[in-house]
Amino acid sequence: MEMRADFMSSYQHILGVFSPHLSSQYALMKALFLADKSKSKLTLIQLATPRFDFMKSTNKSTDMMPLAENDDLILQYQNLGLEIEIKEVKSNSVSTEVLSEIEQDQYDLVIVNYKHHHPVFHEFFFAEEWSLLRQKQISVMLVGEKQWQHEGNILTAIETDDTSEQHLNFNKKLLDDSEEIASLLDNNIHLINCFHNNDLSMEVTISNSTDGHQDVKAQHWLDLIDSAQNYHLEDSQLHLVEGLPDHIIPTIADQYHANMVIVGASEHQGWLSQFKGHTSEQIIDQLHCDILAIKPSL
Repeated sequence: MEMRADFMSSYQHILGVFSPHLSSQYALMKALFLADKSKSKLTLIQLATPRFDFMKSTNKSTDMMPLAENDDLILQYQNLGLEIEIKEVKSNSVSTEVLSEIEQDQYDLVIVNYKHHHPVFHEFFFAEEWSLLRQKQISVMLVGEKQWQHEGNILTAIETDDTSEQHLNFNKKLLDDSEEIASLLDNNIHLINCFHNNDLSMEVTISNSTDGHQDVKAQHWLDLIDSAQNYHLEDSQLHLVEGLPDHIIPTIADQYHANMVIVGASEHQGWLSQFKGHTSEQIIDQLHCDILAIKPSL
């Protein structure tokens, strides 16, 4: 997908976080790739946990190959002209270091590794990465092992019930950022809008109920088309589904083998506001791809 000629990059400074001794460096590789494609500055937090340092000091046979491979990968991108700053930190908390860093400098995107959790996890524990979705007005990309496929798909979830100027502007930001990510990955955009039939009256006839349902669906479809009109999307790339987003979004993402799901977060109204709480965490762990949570502009 090609960006419009007047399109301005949203990403001038990206923050990536990686643990140097892990064998799988998804956040590092994807942060380097996106920063190179977008020509942005990249700051990397190299997070070494005190526990690992203790194990290393007591076990001289610790495998140091991942560390050397990380250095080689970073050097390759530096040789291509990518501006990279590395900050070494000893900490057990990704979120604490990210929140501290974004207080010190201006960033447009944070990229961190995310490990999926068993559903039982949600009943007893809290993944610290979730706090990044809730607390700060900065876009967060949670990435895993799924490789970004060339000429693949990105699924962007928008909500059309709210017609306020503030929300319409936020939908535009979602679509602009989706357009840029799709261009950087050479992917296609698919839009998903979930809707509810809110007429719960017990007095309506079956005929009136059916007509009302069709009217609601038709209006949502028109709103979806209107939202997408400046982004050159075909009808086959627009998806209107009745139901709850925590059920629908993972299903559609799997159906189109999405490289990434893009959602809005930290709004106060609309079904996407659920991404601030427990529902969002359930959706994240149902996805088999990366997720980009975009925050409203301050």
